[in-house]
Amino acid sequence: MIIIFGLRRLRKGMGAIRLRCANCGMSPLVLFRVSTWFALFFIPVIPVSFKHYTACPNCKRLDQVSKADIERARKQESAITSRPATLEHAVNDWAAAGHVPSLASDDAPGVASAPFSVADSPPPVPPAGWYADPAGGPAQRYWDGDRWTEQTTPTPSSP
Repeated sequence: MIIIFGLRRLRKGMGAIRLRCANCGMSPLVLFRVSTWFALFFIPVIPVSFKHYTACPNCKRLDQVSKADIERARKQESAITSRPATLEHAVNDWAAAGHVPSLASDDAPGVASAPFSVADSPPPVPPAGWYADPAGGPAQRYWDGDRWTEQTTPTPSSP
């Protein structure tokens, strides 16, 4: 009698989550869970481990996230959706964070490039507008609220 056993990994997509990519600043990210199972005759029988990852649809970066990060992001997401979405709320949230446009960063304007951690929550998304080119060029580049666009304009001269 032959017994076939081993480990099997299963991946399950869990939808979008309001976390910011540590590489490109994109939000939301795609959340998925990878579970490792002891398999008997190719059938998953006993769970061995569960890990959660986020994938950036923009730059394809994968980061492992803790369950606490996921729960906190879901809680913030429900708090955001429970109040009326107005421009005034968005501007007030952004202003309360105290972020200023970054001059030499590939990230979103005013967003730190440090990876997401449990101690600090992801910063709110800055409003769409013209900011200094993150590549350090002499022009301004347009931030559409999610990512940098290809649109540039000359930097206005100071009077």
